[in-house]
Amino acid sequence: MQITVDKKGLESLLAGLKDFETPKWQLEQWQTPPDIASVILLEAFYRGDILDKRVADLGCGTGILGLGAAILGAKEVYCVEIDKDALKIAEENKRMLEAIIERELPIIFVNSDVRMFFELVDTVIMNPPFGLERGRRHSDLIFLEKAFEIAHAVYSLHRKHERSRIFLKKFAEDRGFRAEVLGTFRFPLKAVFPWHRKPKMIIDVDFYLFRMIDNLYTKALHQSNQRIQKADLISNYIHKQNGLLFNSFEIE
Repeated sequence: MQITVDKKGLESLLAGLKDFETPKWQLEQWQTPPDIASVILLEAFYRGDILDKRVADLGCGTGILGLGAAILGAKEVYCVEIDKDALKIAEENKRMLEAIIERELPIIFVNSDVRMFFELVDTVIMNPPFGLERGRRHSDLIFLEKAFEIAHAVYSLHRKHERSRIFLKKFAEDRGFRAEVLGTFRFPLKAVFPWHRKPKMIIDVDFYLFRMIDNLYTKALHQSNQRIQKADLISNYIHKQNGLLFNSFEIE
């Protein structure tokens, strides 16, 4: 597939997308700014991780990163989001973009907790919760853990802190990935919840690339862990839903 890449054009398309109507504080819903989203997407594109690749956007919100990956020639994009209201907006944004660029985008919308998503992809591109709101600390690690299970390359945003950099590097290495900070963004957060006192807050956010360490042992371990955690998570999910306890659980 031939793709003409133009940062200004991509940013302009993304800037026209519809934002959250009623953001939910429990999910820390802020849309990734179009200028930041375009940098993330083009970095992944130029590194060979989007064109003709299977991509997942975990916690896609209104779809800005997943839709951008589809515009840049991804073979298939999974937009995974637990909030049905956000997913409806993402679907609207898809239809709007398709009308503008006059081609169908290969998007698959998945209404699910990211922990229950098991499709293997080449690349994950995501902006997980930063853990800013009450009771949400370290929630980004849930997304990162899942990304390591299903992909070989992960592009992700995390709040900047020296201790966080040390922790995330170790967190990645323990799972067979190498962490690299590609840059730092000044990320604007609009006041969207009643207890926010300022109209806008700026935080420093690191832009990471996590890439699987390329050897047979880590690949085998990665696949084995993915299979085991799939069984455990499905079993726990069914237990919570039905109040049942399973001594064993089979997967295909």
